[in-house]
Amino acid sequence: MRDRWQVTLSLPIEADSPAEAVAGFWSYVGELGPGQLPAYVSPVGDELAMRAYLRGEPTNEDPEED
Repeated sequence: MRDRWQVTLSLPIEADSPAEAVAGFWSYVGELGPGQLPAYVSPVGDELAMRAYLRGEPTNEDPEED
C-alpha cells in the first residue's frame, strides 16, 4: 500500500475578486515554476509534519535555522 500525501502551494495574491485571484495564482505558477515556488508536503492527516520542497528536494524556509 502506498502512502498518501497532501501537497500544497500557497501564494498570497492581491485581487479584486476570487476569479481574479485564481487567474493571478496560475499566472505566478506558470512564470515562476518549481525552481522558485516551494511546494509543501505532509502525510495526509499529519499537517504538523509539513515540509517545504523546492525542485523535489527538502528546503529550509526558516532563516533563523540557517
